[in-house]
Amino acid sequence: MTSGSPQQHRLAQVPESLRAFGRWQHEGEAGRRWLAALPDTVAQWCDRWNLKVDGPPMHGYNSLVVPVRRGGEPLALKVTWPDQQMQEQVLALRLWNGHGAVRLLDTDTTAGVMLLQRLDHTRPLRDAPLTQAVPVIGTLLRRLAIEPPDGLRTTADIAADHRRELPAQWEELGRPIPRHTLDHALDLAEELSHDDYTVLVNNDLHYDQVLRTPDGHWSVVDPLIVRGVLEYQVAPLLWSRFDELGPSRVQWCIDALADAADLDPDRARRWALLRAVEYWIWGLRASFTEDPVRCAHIVEALT
Repeated sequence: MTSGSPQQHRLAQVPESLRAFGRWQHEGEAGRRWLAALPDTVAQWCDRWNLKVDGPPMHGYNSLVVPVRRGGEPLALKVTWPDQQMQEQVLALRLWNGHGAVRLLDTDTTAGVMLLQRLDHTRPLRDAPLTQAVPVIGTLLRRLAIEPPDGLRTTADIAADHRRELPAQWEELGRPIPRHTLDHALDLAEELSHDDYTVLVNNDLHYDQVLRTPDGHWSVVDPLIVRGVLEYQVAPLLWSRFDELGPSRVQWCIDALADAADLDPDRARRWALLRAVEYWIWGLRASFTEDPVRCAHIVEALT
């Protein structure tokens, strides 16, 4: 493949914010090479797929997203770190085929590139009031719950991992949460590790990753997938907008999600409590300051 046109290369410069912080930093020399090659990569794939850069690049933690056009059609070229998660994302988008998730037009998983339908990133579901956003995201959660492929990690496996790993992490941190709270979470982890109902679950569904399609529908981007129970994904929909919810509306949110996504409210509450304890501990290990406090309030509201 050639290095791509100079104009496309010039328009695909890497934002300084991605240079300062991103997944590439954890990959050593390979990560630095990936970052340095991004303008070439964008230009090369624009040439291969007959695309023209149509705006300034955007990014998340794992990827660069460049607005492009092919003819008159607005699209998005996504260059992501090529790993198993990227391959699973492609698998999920192919299975959903534009029904509730962004439409995938083309991909090369070895190169880590995807050509996607362009959505409106200026109007995420996060900007909608909770009374609108919660039913919308619950409906999407259920819509994406299709028959899962084999080989994915399961929510039961994740619960078993929490049961095994949380006590040592709690000790290493100097026992930062009450013992009875930890014990309750461990009991839940043991119980939930035996759930055998299984659908495809978007493991990274939150309000910032739900955008408008050109015809005004809500659509999910950047999925990470596991197989198991939908109730597993309730907790992030609590802590990601907890500052608006507050402790008094945690149960309202669980009930509203249960109604919209046809969930078992009790299983949703149990998963939310377990995941809030796990994220509380994970956040302390990562030196987060705000999320552990949010999780503590969620745990208190649910016990």
